[in-house]
Amino acid sequence: MKRISCCTHAALATLLLGPVAACGSSAAATPDGLDAGPLVGEVLPFVGGNSWTYRVTDNGEVTTKITTIGDAAEPVGGTGPHQDAMAFKVITKKGEDSMDQTISWQAPMGDKVIRYREQSFSASTGELELEEHWDPYKLHIDGSAEHRVAGAVWIEDYFETKIPTGKEPTTAEQRDPWTVDIPRQMVTVPAGTFEAIVFQKAGGSSLKTYWYVPGVGKVKETGGQTEELVSYHVAKAP
Repeated sequence: MKRISCCTHAALATLLLGPVAACGSSAAATPDGLDAGPLVGEVLPFVGGNSWTYRVTDNGEVTTKITTIGDAAEPVGGTGPHQDAMAFKVITKKGEDSMDQTISWQAPMGDKVIRYREQSFSASTGELELEEHWDPYKLHIDGSAEHRVAGAVWIEDYFETKIPTGKEPTTAEQRDPWTVDIPRQMVTVPAGTFEAIVFQKAGGSSLKTYWYVPGVGKVKETGGQTEELVSYHVAKAP
């Protein structure tokens, strides 16, 4: 298994978030421009043990978000259509010791990473608040060649079932338009300066923009709140 070497952004990371255990390396920077062709490599390196730490800014409040992929695939479980499928448990926490977390079951599918099931827990009590599952699945990101070029547009169509704790489940059809906003753009975040593919997704009344760097993953997100990569620990598939 090949692992990306780490570099230190200790001073900046400590200033923003306090000490961090490991930091990622910056991608090689190249000038902006469409003539260089699409960026290549895994848009989201999905390997057990990979993790990303983000600075989250929401209405002036700054917190830390840590996303970690479990070490091995396991049954999705739950009551949805994919309960017997194998996927990786992905844990996202607001701070290392926080009870504010989500647990989802995700898996690579060709050039995509998809979600089958997710649980959301109360920040104050740690108790389960919401269970969700999707049919056929909910897209995390699509890094296929045709979906990383200028002007790419596609619709993600799925059924979403929400099960709030103590309440009846509801199911609704969702249609989320995705676009490639900019196929190559330089972006600077606390983890460094990268060349990214800029995706946009419209879901419900919200519009989110994502900056993904092949070989690294998501380095920035805006829409509702702003997430910026501070450090990462990424291994590539063997």
